[in-house]
Amino acid sequence: MSLPELYRRWRKYSTPALAVLATALLVWSTIHIFDVPVGEVLAFLAVCVGGVLAIMLLALVASAIVRKLRQ
Repeated sequence: MSLPELYRRWRKYSTPALAVLATALLVWSTIHIFDVPVGEVLAFLAVCVGGVLAIMLLALVASAIVRKLRQ
C-alpha cells in the first residue's frame, strides 16, 4: 500500500477513531482519577448513547416526512 493511499485512508477514518479514543480516555480518567463508580459511568454512557440514537431516529422520521411532502 502506498503512502498517499495510507494517508487518504487515515483522513477518512481519523475523526471516528479519535472520537472513540477520546471517549475511552474520558471514561478511564473518570473512573481512575476521580474515583467515580464504574456502574455509574456506564449508566451515564448508556443514557448518552440512547439520547443520540433518539435524536438520530427523530431526524430520520423528519427527513422521511419532508421527502414525502416534496414529492
